Amino acid sequence: MNVEATATRERSRFKIVCEACGSLSIKVADPANSPSANLVRCRRCNAVRGTLDELHDLARHGKDVFEF
Repeated sequence: MNVEATATRERSRFKIVCEACGSLSIKVADPANSPSANLVRCRRCNAVRGTLDELHDLARHGKDVFEF
């Protein structure tokens, strides 16, 4: 993978904290049955935080990064 592809992938990652308002809450309509390209939005200001696929990827690979 070249440097540009890696940089693009890093920029496209799911935003845990909303860059517009600082909120942690998200909203997804029917996440179990939605396509992976479905947008995940901030519950507070409705800004796009990423895709459902990016959120699933974070859940699979984000171990020991955050503790709640």
